[in-house]
Order: sequence, then C-alpha cells, then structure tokens
Amino acid sequence: MRVPKKYKIYLQPTLISVVIFVLLAAGISGFTKYKLGLWEKDIRAGLFDVVSGKKSKLEKALYSRIFYTRGVAAYVSLNPEISQDEFAELAKEYIKNDTVISTMSLSKDCIITDIYPVEGHEEAIGLNLLEHPERKKIVEKTIETHLTFIAGPVELVEGGIAFISYTPVFDKTMTGKERFWGVTDIVIKRDELLNEAGLNKLENGFEYALRGVNGDGYEGDVFWGDPAIFDQNPVEISVDLPIGKWILAAAPSSGWRKYADQDKAMFMVLLFSAIIISILIWLFVNALSKISRNEKELKAIFASLDSLIIELDSNGRYLKIAAINEDDLILPKEELIGKFIHDVFDPSKTEYIMQAIKNCLKSKELQVVEYSIVLNGKEKWFSARISYKSYDSIIFNAYDITEAKEREKQLQESELQLKELNASKDKFFSIIAHDLRSPLAGQKGVIDILLAEQDELDEKTKRDLLKSVQTSSNQLYVLLENLLKWALSQSGALNSVPTKFDLYSTYDAVIQRYETSARLKAIQLEDKLTEGIVVMADEQLTDTVLRNLVSNAIKFTQQGGKVSVHSEVVQQNGKSFCKVSVSDTGIGISPEVLEKLFKTGNSKSSNGTANEMGSGLGLLLCKEFVGIQGGEIWAESTVGKGSVFSFTLPMAE
Repeated sequence: MRVPKKYKIYLQPTLISVVIFVLLAAGISGFTKYKLGLWEKDIRAGLFDVVSGKKSKLEKALYSRIFYTRGVAAYVSLNPEISQDEFAELAKEYIKNDTVISTMSLSKDCIITDIYPVEGHEEAIGLNLLEHPERKKIVEKTIETHLTFIAGPVELVEGGIAFISYTPVFDKTMTGKERFWGVTDIVIKRDELLNEAGLNKLENGFEYALRGVNGDGYEGDVFWGDPAIFDQNPVEISVDLPIGKWILAAAPSSGWRKYADQDKAMFMVLLFSAIIISILIWLFVNALSKISRNEKELKAIFASLDSLIIELDSNGRYLKIAAINEDDLILPKEELIGKFIHDVFDPSKTEYIMQAIKNCLKSKELQVVEYSIVLNGKEKWFSARISYKSYDSIIFNAYDITEAKEREKQLQESELQLKELNASKDKFFSIIAHDLRSPLAGQKGVIDILLAEQDELDEKTKRDLLKSVQTSSNQLYVLLENLLKWALSQSGALNSVPTKFDLYSTYDAVIQRYETSARLKAIQLEDKLTEGIVVMADEQLTDTVLRNLVSNAIKFTQQGGKVSVHSEVVQQNGKSFCKVSVSDTGIGISPEVLEKLFKTGNSKSSNGTANEMGSGLGLLLCKEFVGIQGGEIWAESTVGKGSVFSFTLPMAE
C-alpha cells in the first residue's frame, strides 16, 4: 500500500521505535538476572533519552524565537532609518499569533524607541538599557560578541516571568567599518516557552529543574523547578544558548533508592520501560528529523550573510550593497552604487543576468544564475540567487563557487588523461601483437626456407631472401627503437637535454642515410637545410623526429617522386624559432585523417606506396619530442599532390 506523503516523515521514527521495542521485549527475561544496582543505571539511560528529547524541543522552541530578533537585526542593518510603522508591520509579521512572545522592541543607541504591541507597554518607551547595571552588562556583551544574549528569567512589570533575547544591530549601509546602531529584543514568556517544549516539573515519576540564570550554566541560580534536584545526583544535559548555557536536570521524585527494591516487579517494569523508551525514541528521532530540516533552512538563510547581498532595481541599477567580503565585488562598493549591470559586465553576461531579473519580477519566484568575473587577474565563478523584493526591485545574493568549478575542471582533465593513457596502452599492445609479430613471422619463414632448401636454391635467390630478412630486421630495429623511446616518454623517464648546435652540420648525415631507400623508389631526395642556423635543442630527440618524418615522406611517395627537407627562421609570439619542413609529392592525406594524425587514440598505420610496413608510432613520437623541447608540429596536405610536415625548435640566444 502506498504511504501518503504527509505520513512518510513518521515512517522512520515508527520503524525505529518498533524495532527497539521488539528487541527490548525479547531481552526482558535476561534483564531479571542482573544485579539490583543496574536498575539505577538503566533508569538513568532511559531518563537521559527523555531529557535529550526535551532539550531538543526546548532549543528548537527557543531558537525559533531568537531567529525573530536576528531577522529584525538583519533588516534594520540595511534600513537604519526604519519608521515606527515599518517596525510595527515587521514585528507583527514575525509575532503573529505567537503566544510565547510577550513583546518585541527596538532600541536605537540602547534607548527603547519602538515596542510592539504598544498597548500596555507605553512606559517602556524611552527606557535607557545602559542605565540598568545588569542590562548594561548584557548589552555590552552582545556588542562585543556580535551574538544574541538570552537574559533572565526576570519578573515583568505587568506580571509573569520571562526571558529577554537581546540581539545587537550594526549599521551596514555606511562605508568603512560597521557602526553599532542599537539592539532589538523580544520578551519570551518562561512558562509558555517551557510548556511548548513539553517540560513539566513532575512527569512519570521524575522531577525536572533548570538552572543557569543569564546563561551562567552551573554557576547560575535555579530558575525553574526544585533546586534540591541538583543535590540528588540527577541526569543533566546542557541546553546550548548563543552565549552561555542552561542546565536541565531530572531525578526520580522518590529518589534513586527505591529501585533497590524493584526486583520482584522487574519483569513488568522492564516491559513498561520498553514501551516508554520506544515512545521516547520515536519522539526523539522525530524531533531530530524536524530539527535537521529546520537546521538546513536556517543554515541556508544565515549562509547568505557570508556572501554578496545586493539590491537591484528592475533596470539592473545597484541600489544597496551588503557585502561581507568586498573583495568579491568587481568594483568598490561606493563606485557600484548607482551604476547599472551593463556598466560592469560584458553584453552577454548583462543579457543573461537581466533576463533572470525580469523572470523573477514577473513570476516572483527564485531564479539562480552562474557567472564568472576576473578579479585581480584571476577568474572567479559565482552562483547568484535572485529573489523578489518588490515590484521594482530584487535581492541579488551571490556566493563564490570557484573551488567547485576548479574541481569540475580538474575532474574533466583527469578523465581526458585517463582516456589518453588507455589509448596509449591499447596502442602499445597493438604494436606488440601485430607490428612486432608480423615481421618476425616473415623472418622465420624466410629462414626456414633457407635452412630447408639451401642446397636447391641458387645464389641469387638466397641473396634476395637474405635482403628481405635484412629489410625486415631494419624495420624491426627502427620500430623497437621508437617503441622504447615512446615508452620512456610515457613513463616520464625521458628527459630533454638541450644544447646549442648547427642544424645543418648535425643532421646532414641523417638525411643522407635515406638516399638508398629513396633510390630504390627512384625518389629525388633534396637536402635544403640552411647552414648557420643554431638551435637550442636535444640532438637525439630531434634526430628521431627528423628520421621519422623523412622515412614517412619516402614511404608515402610514389616511384619517381620528390622529397625535400628545408629550414628557415620564423617568429612566434615574439620569439625566434627554427622551422624545419619535410615536403613530398606523395599520395597526400585526407582532411579526416589529417585531423587525427597526432592523437594517440586515433593514430593508425597505413602501408606505403611500395607496401612498406609501419606502426603508426612515429608521428606520436614526433609530437612528444617536439613538445618536450618547447616547439610545435603540424601537417598540411592535399590528396594526390603530397604533404608538408613542419616542426619548430627554439633558436639559441
């Protein structure tokens, strides 16, 4: 059966209380064997649960009223010129039909200027709080700590006993250091507050008492209940106040000694206790659940005080700014007042934020936007909650989410690195499984033929077979050398050792070693390296790059084609680089393949124009080795007309 939504909140407390009751009932027979001294211990445990539940209810009832003064203080800090009518409306909205609240008042410069309701409390108007020694001490403490102070309980002139909650008010509309404005307070009726929290002086055979006048805890007097309870080794728990604490104590009305004679009725008492404990646990868990929900709401409200709180009109003009951290403002507060959003944001952000403001004013519903700004040369991200204030204004509450954005960016970068590592692993195993195995299998076949048929084969055939073995061995050597260097670069064990050297004198021999390969395909190999160009680079790494590019150019150029290597000095970002280009008149590369050439997961080997084998690893090495040396590599190609592969190296100073 589907549980109605309104009853779901009671499901967990009910299940917990039922489970606890079943467990306690099942173990009742075993408890009868315990020593008599355990009675007091068990009762204390149960009583502590009861006291904890009452503490939670009392704190909830108290803090829900304290929130009123904090709300008034927050409003007055932004509207220090509040009128009596405005205060009356605000107080009326907060108090409504709250029977626990007696009065709410506002004291500018610690002199009571407004009180609600006025009727019956006219004499309080004009009272100077600082002229009363005890109240002066309390007010000074609230100013010093910026916290709410719960005074009392005290006897009221009109009769009755109450607590007074004082909250300091600081004017935040002025530039510079905040100025003390005054205090706001509410009078909380003691008995009504305790009744709402479910506190009775005598309940279920236990007496309750509270001590800690003015939040002085154990040092304070007992202000409710029998003071003798604190001399009976009671169960005690602290009721936390914004400043200080109260002590809630409970003890059996007939003392602890009576439990020494309860062995004959142990079974019934335990059964009854199991029921009571289960009910109390239900109340406790349910109270905790409510407190947790209320706590989240309060945290959401008070968290806004540590952010940018800005009032804007419907045209995006800055009206008021209450910023805890003014470093997050794009301009100083005094410069922003009167400006419009389009004065400080670029057009795209202005349109984005203004659209959210219009939606809020139209629907009167909360709007959330995210935006970035550059502060002190660093990009920062903010999330802003736009809430309706009036037909022509909104509250813009923004807080810093830069760390969350950076974590999101780091996560994306880690994911990309993981993909590249997986692609590298797949490439590595692909080379081992295919590119190494195939040439070795070919060599083995040729060697098997030579050994089995050496007497029948003529010298020319033997020479041709040996040449094929030699060619395959050369290919394997180049492949293994590339594979080793690539593995070293991936593990971070390959270091660049830059030195100054002349590009022409160092690599002329490198290019010449491919003359034989070029001659076999009737390819014209041109060495146009410019003499006198001195670079700051690693000779071995650059050697590998140049060999791979020249070898690839010959591989993908048809019979009778042309391969050229030339160099020149170019400027990039205000610095001098040597640009080396290897061009060919080969088959060319399609745009789709060209786009993926230097990417690990997409590099793929193709056979040359004479069916030459390859691993697809050479270009990856080229990219790695050029990047290590601070250069760049790229390719340009036209299908059927040839390709040009170019890379840069830093010039020596």
